[in-house]
Amino acid sequence: MTSPLLSSTRVLAIDAATRIQALALLDGDQLLENRTQRVRYNHGSALLANIEALFEAQALSLNQVDLFAVGLGPGSFTGLRVALASAKALARAHNKPIVGVSSLAAAALPLALSSPERPVCVAFDARRNEVYAALFIARNNALATLLPENTYAPHELAAQLSALNLPTPITILGDGIAPYPALRNLGDLSTFHIPPTFLNTPSALGVARLASEHLAAHGPDDLVTLEPNYIRPSDARLPSKP
Repeated sequence: MTSPLLSSTRVLAIDAATRIQALALLDGDQLLENRTQRVRYNHGSALLANIEALFEAQALSLNQVDLFAVGLGPGSFTGLRVALASAKALARAHNKPIVGVSSLAAAALPLALSSPERPVCVAFDARRNEVYAALFIARNNALATLLPENTYAPHELAAQLSALNLPTPITILGDGIAPYPALRNLGDLSTFHIPPTFLNTPSALGVARLASEHLAAHGPDDLVTLEPNYIRPSDARLPSKP
């Protein structure tokens, strides 16, 4: 059953964990708008303009938002920083709550809820021959974690998924599949299912739902201390001192 708070909350959700920028605006259970865009250079140059265009299309203003929800990653360091900084700025400017959630869990949520008890693995490309990944399953209309969020070598993740010997096929999705044969070739096995490429995107809808549930159960996150979930250090390195 949907909680009263969840059914009455207007949520703007943002996810920029990958090169796909995802935005969703929900009014309770009603989807007002869902937008995804592949960002060619960086999220910073497009995010606020896309948010403004979304609200213009809906003839709404940002001060009518009840909750700002944001994907915390793991994923692109730049994308995560831009998304969280923008969400924090909007929450502060309009004096509204903010909640951050897992981008991997959010990406898995829509598909998992549509097929309860069927595992969904999300893998985002982490570069350096690694993926950010986790395995989830929907039970009693909630998401449970079967394999924790972490960085995995593609062959290591493929081996762990194969060793689980689950009774139903595992769906695997995300932009971390295509670059790595160890994961891509799982689609040839009857124990795995790889959806079409257009489903391999972050889900702002998932971010909105998870954030609304978190707000109802635990309240908002702290605006100052909320940070992205990088999992590993950034690829960028400061120059060493001579």
